[in-house]
Amino acid sequence: MTNISKYEYTMELLSAMTASEIARRQNISKTQAFDKFIQSETGNMLFDEELRFWWNGPDYLADEYEREMTAERTVS
Repeated sequence: MTNISKYEYTMELLSAMTASEIARRQNISKTQAFDKFIQSETGNMLFDEELRFWWNGPDYLADEYEREMTAERTVS
């Protein structure tokens, strides 16, 4: 069994909850949503302790993820 910190466990749980919300909104599998979220800048920001992104909760994170994806589409 690996030993992860409470912070890491919390971030992983919050990532899963955010992925569930993204999956619901986009009508895709939770696995697909999780993969997309974890590879996003928003997902990376969640794991940056100094940003304290985790204070905002999964709905806010899903909104931020959607903003990031929309911004990428308008730049491309």
